[in-house]
Amino acid sequence: MTFGLAVFVFTYLLVGQWAALTRMGSNIFAALGAFGLMYALLAGPLATVDCISRERREGTLGLMFLTNLHSYDVVLGKIAVASLDMILGLLAVLPLLALPLLMGGITLLQFARLVLALGNVTFLSLALGICVSCIITNGRAGLAILVGSILWLTFGAPFLVEGIGNVAHNSAASAFLYMACPLYTFELCLSIPFRAPAWKFWLNMGGLQALAWVGLTVACWRTAKSWRDVPGSAFVQRCRQRIEKWRRGPPKTRIQWGRLMMDRNPISWLEGRDRLQERILWALFLCIAIFFACKRLYSPTWPTDGFVVLWAWLAHSVLCFWIALQSPRRLADDKQSGALEILLCTPLSTHSIIRGNMQALQRRYGRVFFGLLMLDAFLLYAHFSSDGGWDRFLNDDTFQLSLWALIVFPVQTYTLARLGLLHGLIQPNSLRGSFVSIWKVGLLPWISFFVFVLACDIASRRFKIIKVNDTFAYTSWAGAHVLPCVIFLMRANRRLKHEFRTLALPSVHQHWWQRFHWPRNAVLLPAPTHKRASPLVG
Repeated sequence: MTFGLAVFVFTYLLVGQWAALTRMGSNIFAALGAFGLMYALLAGPLATVDCISRERREGTLGLMFLTNLHSYDVVLGKIAVASLDMILGLLAVLPLLALPLLMGGITLLQFARLVLALGNVTFLSLALGICVSCIITNGRAGLAILVGSILWLTFGAPFLVEGIGNVAHNSAASAFLYMACPLYTFELCLSIPFRAPAWKFWLNMGGLQALAWVGLTVACWRTAKSWRDVPGSAFVQRCRQRIEKWRRGPPKTRIQWGRLMMDRNPISWLEGRDRLQERILWALFLCIAIFFACKRLYSPTWPTDGFVVLWAWLAHSVLCFWIALQSPRRLADDKQSGALEILLCTPLSTHSIIRGNMQALQRRYGRVFFGLLMLDAFLLYAHFSSDGGWDRFLNDDTFQLSLWALIVFPVQTYTLARLGLLHGLIQPNSLRGSFVSIWKVGLLPWISFFVFVLACDIASRRFKIIKVNDTFAYTSWAGAHVLPCVIFLMRANRRLKHEFRTLALPSVHQHWWQRFHWPRNAVLLPAPTHKRASPLVG
């Protein structure tokens, strides 16, 4: 509700200076609808992605089947409990969404369709989340798969249909191709003027419902069997062995690399043994690079400036999200299992532990990151060489934004990796640490940027002090992203350097005020819990 009210006020202040009342109502309705879309898509990743898998990891899922419960009772009950807060938040936004009706510019039918679309997309996200939770035991892997599936349904289908198939989005064939696309749903609801045919809307609603019920059916079927520890067949065992060999590498290479890394940094060897993610990233990168090269040969006028900006932002956002999921994992898991306490009893220093984790992250994601920068440079070259030549190269808005992006993307990526290590120690689990890191580095800069630009725009219109143009907007965007990253990075480095051993103790309860008033010779008191205190405390 708070974020919805902020979106309402922001859009009102931004649009109300130049638009009429009816135009203002339609723009506020579109902004609130886009906010509702993001909220509905995040229902599954925030609510149901780990509700069944956590029971499987703790071994308590089988206890539920000792009662008279069936698999559908467990699945539907978990959805109801996990999604209650999300559904109440969505219902709280609906009265705010109805305010543009009083301003004009939209109809009651358009409002009713948007409410139905929000409910359907929320149900789809929750169903996909519970389905992934029943199949994948690891919470981080399930979250990554679910977010990738939602992004594919939302943006992948339009990219394939319009980018490869060259099918117009307003044609009759696109309605069948976009049956399960949430982005197409809100295009039908938020199009201005509102001229979307009814059959396209109901076809899309039917596609979303069908996909959601398929996910629930798979979840019920999988839950009925997932609590049993039944060994797989011979074929499944062979597949697992091949995947394990592909992840670890050949035995000879593994032994040589292990001896080399054990002499340099044992933590880097421990974290860098699994090469599956690195190979998946390289496979995706090579497929996309080959596709872009073929697309350039097939269409000499491709790409457009909008595609260059959208691709750069989307690709680096996905990579940063991947890094944010993985950076807190090792320290958070070791802290929960008690392995980090044992590790601190060895001759390894805290600096070696932090450096080993950073080296593993750099080896896993660093080369792919520089490959993405090279791919962005290729797209810029293809764009300027096909659209007007190189005469307007230095004065183009896309080129100015690209220069700032060369500063923002590396700083943001490194800060996410470093900040993830800190929140892996602070937060109760690695998923919580990932979400906090994404909020600080990924979402907070955008909110600061929009608020700053809005304030400057209002000041320029009333007092004529600041001239708001594209160059000012790009500079503000870079500053709003770099400045918080620098602040959070300095704070993370300080706490990792001076408070690592304190944060590594799972039984130490430290209040927020003790971070600022902490005597040097103070005794660390155990937390008020019934569990046995750590042997390092005291």
